[in-house]
Amino acid sequence: MGYRPYVRMLMAVMLAVPVTAWGQGGGRAGRAGATPQTTTQQTAPPQAATPQAGTTGRGGRGAAAAPGAGASEFFDYDTTAGSGQSIPDGPPKETHQKATINGEALAYTAYAGYMPLRNATTGQAEAHLFYTFYAKDGASEARPLVFFLGGAPGVSAAWQELGGLGPKRMKWTADGTAGPPPYGWADNPYSLLSQADLVFANPVGTAFSRPGQPNRASTFWNSGADVASLGEFVRSFLNSYNRRNSPLVLAGEDLRTGRTGGLAAYLVDHRIPVHGVALFSMTLSADSVAGDTQYLTLLPSLVMAAWRHKKLAPELNAMSAEQISGQARQFASREYLHALYKGDRMTPDERTRAIANLSRLTGLSKAFIVSNDLRISLDRFSGELLRDQRRGLSYSDARVTGFVPAPAGGGRGAFGFVPPSPIDYSLSELSGGFQTAYESYLRGELGFSGNGVFYLSSGGVGEFAAPGSDDASLSAAMARNPSLHLFVGVNYYDLNAPFYATEFTLAHLNVSPEVRAHNITVSHYEAGQMPYADNKALVKLHADLSRFINEATSSAHK
Repeated sequence: MGYRPYVRMLMAVMLAVPVTAWGQGGGRAGRAGATPQTTTQQTAPPQAATPQAGTTGRGGRGAAAAPGAGASEFFDYDTTAGSGQSIPDGPPKETHQKATINGEALAYTAYAGYMPLRNATTGQAEAHLFYTFYAKDGASEARPLVFFLGGAPGVSAAWQELGGLGPKRMKWTADGTAGPPPYGWADNPYSLLSQADLVFANPVGTAFSRPGQPNRASTFWNSGADVASLGEFVRSFLNSYNRRNSPLVLAGEDLRTGRTGGLAAYLVDHRIPVHGVALFSMTLSADSVAGDTQYLTLLPSLVMAAWRHKKLAPELNAMSAEQISGQARQFASREYLHALYKGDRMTPDERTRAIANLSRLTGLSKAFIVSNDLRISLDRFSGELLRDQRRGLSYSDARVTGFVPAPAGGGRGAFGFVPPSPIDYSLSELSGGFQTAYESYLRGELGFSGNGVFYLSSGGVGEFAAPGSDDASLSAAMARNPSLHLFVGVNYYDLNAPFYATEFTLAHLNVSPEVRAHNITVSHYEAGQMPYADNKALVKLHADLSRFINEATSSAHK
């Protein structure tokens, strides 16, 4: 991803009612005029409940559930029910495995099961979190431990686990999709298990994780309770496996919750040291998506998409990704910023020059730019860039496109056809095959026999309140722990988390000069929102994360 990130929907092989897509920026609803991404899925019987409206943004992998669906609904988790199926609190399933990782044979023990989260007063289990844990055999109890925390609300940590960072990896095809069945997995030569033991934790409402009582589910779906429940999971895990002396790294993905930074601060407050935080897509600061700034921070990602689809002039198409992204940043921070600031105060010459350069860098016509007052929203850009081919962009990975059906009623308008319900074509190609492979992996290789619906990206989470923010959470965590290290993966083709908006957020992170100079690592990838699922980007991601884990945890031994 974060695995980032919010990830977040589209399980093609599962039966579901139409769902309203969770915005991968949550509070950024309508950022740059974006239309929330939704997916229409078929179910039987037809009288399904109306989806619960969630906070929407530019799309991603999460979707609001339809609570209270009643007896006619078999997929979505009913959060109004007074009781549900029992969850076992017994020991996890334990298997002994081998894999070739980083060129070496590695023996490890895999665990898959539930961790009860018990109320400190009553001792009753308030929730049962499903997790998997991979520990290198014969290693010290002080070996680094990485907790992967899933993505946006409703998004399982399975993406990070089998998608590209666990000891086994989905067999992605050469074109980056799940391909046709049968779906399978293989040893992952780029697994982080060679650097640290790995825990993949699924928040309440994802994977097989469930609240103790269905009608208590909504109490977990706000940033404070989300962080507290994961904090209790970490504490219980460390005690159960005798790992209190392990240096800890928290890894998160997707926009929306500010979960990972918030958890780092929470754990420090509860006397559990954290040494590193890794984010594959981070929640953008409010300032980076406010007013005209939203167009400024989005533009370089639009330039990268146009460059990828060869819609620019030959001399620009011939540039490398680093070169064209540099040109985009320079234009956005100078001429485009100046134009947006001056508005109607621009001279005719300034306006003409700004329109011409904007057209040159985006591949859009001057007439289209004029009709949109130099402010290019994501939905309009996606509808216009490949309009002659009747194709739109995938917001999670702008390299992937798909056919755009004509809207009901016909008319397209003068400039730019904006589909009423954009589809994330990339996630459509990945999700169904991925979930099939993951559930087969759990049951076949790990021997896990849990029942119930596995929620990969939707169906188990209702409306998520009080989303929080990574920038505020990280500032608080680093104020509490100045030795905390931060890694941020920035993806050029993730339109849900524009790379220039992430850079803006990091540039305004409220941390000390010493922390900024020594504790923050930023790396860029020619990938969509899940770089670990990209065969090429994973090589660089593995090297970067391995280096980061070593740097972040080495201080624990000094």
